[in-house]
Amino acid sequence: MLNERTTSRIFQYGTRAFVLILATYLAVLHQIKGVLGAANAHVYCPFGGLESLYQFLAAGGYIPKIMPATMILLLVTVILAIVLNRAFCGWICPLGTLQMIFDRIGRFFRIKKIRVPDQVEKYLHYLKYVGLVIILYFSWKIGDLVYSPYDPWAAYAHIAAGFEELYVEFLIGSIFLLAALIGSLWLPNNFCRYFCPMGAILAILAKLSPTRIHRNADTCINCKRCDRVCPVQIEISTQPSVKTTECLSCGDCVAICPVENTLFYSIRGKIRIKWLVYGVATLVIFFGSVFVTQRLGIWKTSYSSASEALMDASGEKNPANIKGSLTLEVVSQEFNVPLDAFIRRFNLPVDVNPAAMLKDIAHPLNLETEDFRLFIEEYLEKGEAAVVTPTPEIETQPTTEQPAVEPAVPTPTETSTIAEETSAEQQLDIRGKTTIGELLNYGMSKEQFKEITRVDMPEDQAMLLKDFASANGLDMETLKEQLIKALQP
Repeated sequence: MLNERTTSRIFQYGTRAFVLILATYLAVLHQIKGVLGAANAHVYCPFGGLESLYQFLAAGGYIPKIMPATMILLLVTVILAIVLNRAFCGWICPLGTLQMIFDRIGRFFRIKKIRVPDQVEKYLHYLKYVGLVIILYFSWKIGDLVYSPYDPWAAYAHIAAGFEELYVEFLIGSIFLLAALIGSLWLPNNFCRYFCPMGAILAILAKLSPTRIHRNADTCINCKRCDRVCPVQIEISTQPSVKTTECLSCGDCVAICPVENTLFYSIRGKIRIKWLVYGVATLVIFFGSVFVTQRLGIWKTSYSSASEALMDASGEKNPANIKGSLTLEVVSQEFNVPLDAFIRRFNLPVDVNPAAMLKDIAHPLNLETEDFRLFIEEYLEKGEAAVVTPTPEIETQPTTEQPAVEPAVPTPTETSTIAEETSAEQQLDIRGKTTIGELLNYGMSKEQFKEITRVDMPEDQAMLLKDFASANGLDMETLKEQLIKALQP
């Protein structure tokens, strides 16, 4: 017969494993079937809601990749933190679960844990608060998920996309992921402790929570097993209750305590809560809220159709909303552009798979999703004239020398018109492959560039815009629009 603590532990591990498996499945499904198969990983992360909060309050909308469900998860997680402390960290967060798994692997192989000096540990905690402020400032300022390239969970969610995408788009996030997991063999939950921006906001909210782990000093035998097992290095054995909000509410100390009812959850030290009840309450608040909002029809994680995914605020289909995870066939049908037009414009193989995602078609040809967007915009405006087919080589014939004809000198009016047309063409040509040097040639000043990007213009004029955007966590489409607007007379 299992005792209460063992039952509670099995229930907790089962819950965490379920959430991790579900999150992994949805992430892989998104990579395989795209935005119409499953929502991106940011939709299911409450921190995405925090990044979109300013946009939501100011304009009633969302930044790219965020849906109504994300805001609901943010609200539920905030309520959970205020009511039950950091239960989200200890019972639900899949990245925390991954770190826990590596911590357990380290214990199994008897890898000695590193204990950081208390004073150093204290100051390291501040890193995540600094990160939180920086991330929110630029996310709210730019209106985009600036943290995404550095997010270890985003990197994990893109593993199924392959090494190249991880290297190009999530290099820093992948480094954080590896450091968090491999580092947890020696230093448990290191990302949670020092870098997690969601952990920072939950720690702040946890100060309002009446729920804490308490210690019965009368029955405590001072074995200090709780101190040794704590993943965030809290000295539980020396205090009547765990007041620090760095506690992840994982319950490791409660599970390891050899004396029954010596460590327990309680509300203000007066109302005891059994560990199993604490876990059930966590799941009821979190998943119960999801169920209720689904029944009310306000829970939305993805688009119901490709048409909806492509629509802008005016209700019109906008090529700017084309995503790399949409298939060539879907884009062709939605914008009434024949597949043959794509084949001729981009020299695609005649037997190209129309069910393939745009990003998968683009990569081998050194193209970008943006190239497809621009082509469709042009096709909608010009029709077949937008389809550029290869011009066959014409054998040159020897010609008799003709007298030189002096070119006509354009009038001031003609010169002005030509300049305006050239400027417009240059503006339309801004894309991911545009270099910093080309921007300077278009008339972009270093001051304008810094005002738009909040970053100094790189000295390397050969740097591509897409590489600059990726390195600084900027959305390429948004950056392109801002640069074009700045260059317009």
